[in-house]
Amino acid sequence: MGSGLYLMPDKDTRKEQSMYKMTIKVHLSDTDVTGQVYYSKPLEWMEWCRVNWFGEKYGNFMKYVEETGITFFPSKVSIDYRKPIFFADKLEIEMSSKDLKKVSFLLEYTIKRQEEIVLKADVLMVCFDTKRRRLGKIEGGMLEHINGIGQVVQPAG
Repeated sequence: MGSGLYLMPDKDTRKEQSMYKMTIKVHLSDTDVTGQVYYSKPLEWMEWCRVNWFGEKYGNFMKYVEETGITFFPSKVSIDYRKPIFFADKLEIEMSSKDLKKVSFLLEYTIKRQEEIVLKADVLMVCFDTKRRRLGKIEGGMLEHINGIGQVVQPAG
């Protein structure tokens, strides 16, 4: 599995937008008897993508939650299944952020098979303070890192 933060050109604005990418290969256990991926499996892959991004920025996710009390959970998910996904497909998951607020942000996902978009999804993430047992505030470095996933960048030159 490859992953990392990439700059992608926006064909409309000619600016670049950063996004996090992760690649996966569909396992047999991800599919039904016809070889098609179960409808819920992409949700798991999107979570892996988010946790991998987090791990590259902050290290072990559970240790971070234990030390800070801050975690994030999905409060709303919208998925557009555009094409079936099958056993052994090699997929690229792209994740970017937008609509960053004090306690929430939207993660946009695009899953591609080569250049073909097979799924698009929006996941509204909410910050929760486990120590205070209430909504938490997104602050400091975390705010900057989340915002950086979807930041539009002027190309050099």
